Amino acid sequence: MTAKIIRLAIAGWAPWPKRDSLFFDSAPFMSMCPTCSEPRIQLGYSPGGLLRRINGDRPIEACCVICNQFWPITAQERLRLAKEFEHLRLS
Repeated sequence: MTAKIIRLAIAGWAPWPKRDSLFFDSAPFMSMCPTCSEPRIQLGYSPGGLLRRINGDRPIEACCVICNQFWPITAQERLRLAKEFEHLRLS
């Protein structure tokens, strides 16, 4: 009896996101998942988008890819972000 050899696809080199991609100009930040209590990196907001949400007192949403949950960031996380973006506000 002969066995059939199945070749698996090999993942190739992953290039940087394209300039018109949502994640190219992303301002990553951390937020604690309320479900699993693990810190999760958040991508998808541009620096300008985060600044507009902070200045306009608009909600900033985070997500956990493990729990598949979304939540608004806490007041403490929002304050930390505001401090990180303070130099952009003054420009």
